[in-house]
Amino acid sequence: MTVEPAIRDRPLLSERLAVAAVVVLLVLNGLVAFNQIRRLRLHTNRVEQSHVLRQKLDSIESAVITAEAGQRGFLITGQESYLDQYQETVKTVDSLVSQLLALTEADPAKADIAIAIQPLIRMKMEELASTIIVRRNAGFEEVRRLVAKNIGKRTMDSISKQVDQLRQIENRLISDREATAATTYGSVLLTSLMSTIVSLILVVAVLYLVQRNRQRAEQAEATIRREHEQLQASLDRNTILELENQRMGQYVRTIVEQVQDYAIFGMDDQCRAITWNEGVRQVLGFDESEFVGKDVRQLIFTPEASELGIPTVEFATAAQEGRASDDRWMMRKGGTRFWASGITSAVKDADGNVIGFSKVMRDLTERKRDEDEMAELATKLSEMNRRKNEFLATLAHELRNPLAPIKNAVQLMSMSESRPENMELHDTIARQVEQMIRLIDDLLDVSRIGHGKLTLHKDTINLRAVIASAIEASSTFITEKDQRLETTLCDSEVLVYADPARLTQVVSNLLNNSSRYSDSNANISLTLSIDCSQSSEGVACIVVEDDGVGLSSDRLEDIFHMFSQVPDSQGRGDAGLGIGLTLVKALVELHGGTVAAHSDGVGRGSRFTVSIPLAPKNAVAASAEAASRSPVDARPFRVLVVEDMRALRMVMSRLLERMGHEVRVSEDGLSALETLTEFDAEVIFSDIAMPGMTGNDLARKLREHPDWKGTYLVAMSGYGQLSDQAQSRESGFDEHMVKPVDIVKLRELFEKLTQAFPSTS
Repeated sequence: MTVEPAIRDRPLLSERLAVAAVVVLLVLNGLVAFNQIRRLRLHTNRVEQSHVLRQKLDSIESAVITAEAGQRGFLITGQESYLDQYQETVKTVDSLVSQLLALTEADPAKADIAIAIQPLIRMKMEELASTIIVRRNAGFEEVRRLVAKNIGKRTMDSISKQVDQLRQIENRLISDREATAATTYGSVLLTSLMSTIVSLILVVAVLYLVQRNRQRAEQAEATIRREHEQLQASLDRNTILELENQRMGQYVRTIVEQVQDYAIFGMDDQCRAITWNEGVRQVLGFDESEFVGKDVRQLIFTPEASELGIPTVEFATAAQEGRASDDRWMMRKGGTRFWASGITSAVKDADGNVIGFSKVMRDLTERKRDEDEMAELATKLSEMNRRKNEFLATLAHELRNPLAPIKNAVQLMSMSESRPENMELHDTIARQVEQMIRLIDDLLDVSRIGHGKLTLHKDTINLRAVIASAIEASSTFITEKDQRLETTLCDSEVLVYADPARLTQVVSNLLNNSSRYSDSNANISLTLSIDCSQSSEGVACIVVEDDGVGLSSDRLEDIFHMFSQVPDSQGRGDAGLGIGLTLVKALVELHGGTVAAHSDGVGRGSRFTVSIPLAPKNAVAASAEAASRSPVDARPFRVLVVEDMRALRMVMSRLLERMGHEVRVSEDGLSALETLTEFDAEVIFSDIAMPGMTGNDLARKLREHPDWKGTYLVAMSGYGQLSDQAQSRESGFDEHMVKPVDIVKLRELFEKLTQAFPSTS
């Protein structure tokens, strides 16, 4: 009888090295991420400080204007009630100036301007006070002569000049700091994603090694169990008794004592040890004289296990079922504990009566610790992943907030007549804003797909309409480079069961990719056809081909990986983030399709083929009825815009007014409730993340009030996750729009509301 060599195998060194590598990588990633996020937070704080300083300048300027308005009202009418605003402003203006000095003291250049503003404010307030006294004592004519000297106007012009100078400094600082924050964000994102991918690969490798060693241990245990069963089957009761008297005989001792990694021993029916091997010394620490004849339950089971009755249950199970397995903390000589994996078997005579037990144990403390460490690592990775998602969502919100007023301002400009040279600037700004919005959406989509959180809204659709939408979305980039797009579509309808928005995204990304990696005046072709050879129903084939930079054969698969880019050998400088094709592959596979790349080599163009299963032959395109409907002219609505960002509030209101609606604005939830007491709004656009009363709080308040239950509520937010949309709807919003809100969506909304509520009463 022989013992398998696998019995002597110990946990491999590679397991420990892999675990150590994961730990080191996590620590380094944490340090790098902490440092970069700290830098990002520093730049963000500086931007916030600049906004606070600009707001303080606005408050000081507004306070002086308010005081002057109250003074003029009193000078003209002589009524003391006009001085109420003046008195309130006098109480606050000194405090505002002091706050301005505190905000600028760290910057000598800004501090000099702030110090220059202080005496001018004091002079202005003294001039206002003196004219009020003259009006009270000498009457209107005297004060009119005093005002005609224009002392107050000159002082106010000086104040405005200093305030504008300080405001221009802050505007330049904000632009520089936002650019620095955007650069830092890209570095944080790239570092986090790459380290997460490497960590996951190492974790999978460690799990594989642990599982392989466990299988080898189980094979060794099975070998010993078979030998034990063969030994038991070959012995009758008399032989067993004889072996008990002779310590199981020299033959059995020779076999068992070859095993040192396993403690293997026999017991009588009272659980007293009757055999011993060298493994008992190695695993449990007992010499033969210390072990044989002793109650094993008192030697190796922990006090807690004994109190719970675990030894009794284990031996009873072995007696009843023949064997009992246990993986638990056990105790070796001296009371130290170790994680043991073992099997307890019942030894029976020919009549089936239990005459003793045998036990095989192995010390797996190292593996237990490795498994615990892997579980802890998995938890940490999950937490890091959650924080990364929160960071991406927050960053998207922070980036969308400044983009919203820019995009809406560009849309507002497009509704006005402009000189041709200005229209070129307008088109450039519009393209770049749309590019930034697309990059933000692509990043979030890749993250959602990676975590299985992207929901497809499928219907039976016509791919011809999808391709038309994609061409419209990409035509600006293609036209800008003077490239030619040739389309070849099959004559029949091509129906697929898919999400139209996501397939439009797929085709648009492929067209943008071909345009980006092709020279000016290049040719791009798009072909739609049906291939019935691949399945019984057939597949729709979309082919996008260009004569651009092409691909080497070893890059055809890599380009679909995250952040993979084609080398920019011609210095175009527009390689992008390398996520467009990753998103294409993920979206196509979610639809049950495939995407493949082909190129004849570098400099010889490339071809991308997308295959999507066709819908059943009896399917009807869901968009047919919608396409047949005529557009509806929207009627004017009474609209309230609630937004704490001043720039977006101003641009949004002007855009809605240009669309023909009557608009009021409020900077927070409380002022919105006050405005609604005198303005019967039909539609309310409200930001979500506002100080004090949030947009969700405002929606709940409005839904509780009987006069405003029927008001149509639209949430505007930089957060666009499904959970954010669900939360806004639970709060009472009828619709959720992600910033920046597109003018096309606004028109569609008011057309829909016009159909639902045609009356203007």
